[in-house]
Amino acid sequence: MHVDKAPHRVIMRRLRSWCLGLVSGVLLLVPGAGTAAEESVRTAPGVRFTFEPVDAPFVEHVLGIMREASPHLRATLGLPSADTIHVHIAPTQEAFLTYTPGAIPDWGAGYAVPDRRLVVLKSPRVTGTYDGSSELVVHELAHVMLHSALRGVDIPRWLDEGFAMHMAREWGFWDRASLVVAVMSGNLVSLGAIQSVNTFPEHRAQLAYQESALAVQYILRRYGEAGLHTLFDRLRQTGSIDQACLGAFGVSIVGFERDWLEYMERNYGWRMLLGESLSLVVAPLFGVLCLLAYLQIRRRRRATLRRWERDEVDDWHSDEDDWRRKNEEWVMSRERNE
Repeated sequence: MHVDKAPHRVIMRRLRSWCLGLVSGVLLLVPGAGTAAEESVRTAPGVRFTFEPVDAPFVEHVLGIMREASPHLRATLGLPSADTIHVHIAPTQEAFLTYTPGAIPDWGAGYAVPDRRLVVLKSPRVTGTYDGSSELVVHELAHVMLHSALRGVDIPRWLDEGFAMHMAREWGFWDRASLVVAVMSGNLVSLGAIQSVNTFPEHRAQLAYQESALAVQYILRRYGEAGLHTLFDRLRQTGSIDQACLGAFGVSIVGFERDWLEYMERNYGWRMLLGESLSLVVAPLFGVLCLLAYLQIRRRRRATLRRWERDEVDDWHSDEDDWRRKNEEWVMSRERNE
């Protein structure tokens, strides 16, 4: 679930992001701001930042997000406290790639190295925006905390990404729409294949992330939060996702994926018309009806304006005819009198 759903808090966060982005943009205009600078350090309870001084506004922005998200993540995972997390703000694309031996896709804006309790984020000088930073920070923070809670166990990528996505974002219409297309076309990524998500093109990776989040959503809807906690406990104890599923849900990982696929088809396939995804059909139709209503109102308005113009012309011609007739009568009357 998303950490911050209150509308006024969302507005204030976006306003703060815009202001901080403006400050960063101004700092970029300062001579020497774009050159290599000495690394700064910023510490706060539970976190240590390393960054170039020009990125100080972004650091404060990220710190605010972490302060809001961390208590909820700790409570969800049953972590009474957390060790210090290192957050590095990479000033360049090259620096962004230096903290992990694994492949990081070009479109990635951040990543976590859980065994080092490290989160690496691109500076807004690289991305050009603060947009999406809240979702990104919570996502990477969730990775680190999940691995800490499971004590270094090898977590399947779908579960790791699914938990992070579930904690970090709210689903929009187009996210669900892309899943509908994938389900109807039989183009879903299998849960096992998501292990290689970093090698996927961006659109395929986004689909894999959405599926991962919906796998966690399926667990929560069918088994509740207790079921998810039990799965984590069994995974920590056994180190095997197959044994963890058997202990938590009574089915193997193969059976779990089969049940999840049925859930996906029920909610995002053809049968969605009778299920909870009716909004996917109603929303476009409502939009079309609104457009047609607007066009009809506009057509009537134009017809009314044309009618008024004709009436004005007719009135003007009527007045001119009256004046001409009366003038002719006056001239004829004068001639008779003479």
